[in-house]
Amino acid sequence: MSFYAVVQTELTENKFVMLALEELKERGEITSFRVNKNDSIDVDRSGDKIVIKLDAKTKQYQLAGDSRVVSSFSKRFTQIYALMSIKDSLPLDFEIESEKEIGGEISLILKG
Repeated sequence: MSFYAVVQTELTENKFVMLALEELKERGEITSFRVNKNDSIDVDRSGDKIVIKLDAKTKQYQLAGDSRVVSSFSKRFTQIYALMSIKDSLPLDFEIESEKEIGGEISLILKG
């Protein structure tokens, strides 16, 4: 049996924000990131600076910086955030058989 799902993501969990940043760093999509004392995260994307900060009102993480850079980074960051969330939330009777990325879309084949 197969199915296709589209995941809509709200950036609310610090754990997955950090996992997504680590994954982007491993993939070479960001140069570095630094967590500041005021709960903001500075991201260096090959010289482009992006700030990720928790909005106290909405309890969601917001991205700030140059609009061209933030727009493209936001889409990719949200995608990787969702991937990390899915991997962490899989029931014990499922495992990821394969993970492919084609044309900016990530496909997971689950085995259960």
